Amino acid sequence: MKSRVTVTGESADHKLAAIFSSETEAHRAVEALSRKTGLDDAQIKLVSPGDTHQARQIEPESGGIWRTMIRAHIWLGVAGAIAGAILFFALYILGIEFIRQSAVTAGILLTVIGGVIGLMGGGLVTLRPDHARYAQAAQSALEKGEHVLTVHAHSSDELNTVIAELEHHHARIVRTL
Repeated sequence: MKSRVTVTGESADHKLAAIFSSETEAHRAVEALSRKTGLDDAQIKLVSPGDTHQARQIEPESGGIWRTMIRAHIWLGVAGAIAGAILFFALYILGIEFIRQSAVTAGILLTVIGGVIGLMGGGLVTLRPDHARYAQAAQSALEKGEHVLTVHAHSSDELNTVIAELEHHHARIVRTL
């Protein structure tokens, strides 16, 4: 299998919380997902209101957050710097007078600005605003006495298969991007 380079440091980038008011329906959904989707048992967790370590079950990869922070900043910072350098060369080739007169300064400036924009993008990826929505919805449901089925999919195809199956189980679904 080919290893892929990712910006995030988590093994499962695609997460889903299916919220059930009935524990029986939640267990049926777990069984159906185990049978029909091919996901590992570790990818499917049922979190109930009385469970301990609910936060860890909802977001089990706490170490992945640090890896995400490092990877996102490195990859996006470098990509931004490269984009800035490409912009400089494009403007230079187009004959923009200001760029040609101060080529070294403009090259450094555009490369640095591109790198800074990339680093800001790395910060946005690290914040994972889509994960906050997912985690808050799951925690809120647990506080209301509902049951939360969490799925940690490795690909968007896996996640779409799970969503298609959960549509048969009357769950409110909250997913990450």
